[in-house]
Amino acid sequence: MAFKASNDVPADAYRRVKGAAVQLKLNCQTFNTQLAASGATYPYLRDIYLTLTRADNQFNALKVTPGLAAYAKDQENDQAYDVVAEFTTMQTALQAVLSWMETNVPVTNRNVPAVTDWGNESTIQIADTFTPAQTNGLQTVLSALIATIE
Repeated sequence: MAFKASNDVPADAYRRVKGAAVQLKLNCQTFNTQLAASGATYPYLRDIYLTLTRADNQFNALKVTPGLAAYAKDQENDQAYDVVAEFTTMQTALQAVLSWMETNVPVTNRNVPAVTDWGNESTIQIADTFTPAQTNGLQTVLSALIATIE
């Protein structure tokens, strides 16, 4: 048997998931400020989508760490803290933002392309800029996500 060096231990995973959640909240607050003030370009919306996708992927990888929920309760010194429920609420709100973007970002002939299609190779014609009013729905779901992170 080999030394297990490639798996996350609860302490490391909890530190990483908390750091990722704080960064996600800061990013979303910045996104909302920009969207409300001056709208967005399509590349900016694409960057939001990719940032949120990376966060979702990181959360998915970390949430399966054995012992993470019990460790979190101990670290927060609150055995009533339902870390799984709170984490699930946060991740559901994150996925709601991604879903909103996939459904509502105006494009020609189809919805938001899959992440693999977001390179410069695409020939899809889309709107270049979006006003604050056009991004209001996105601001709303971003605000709901922000509210799930303390």
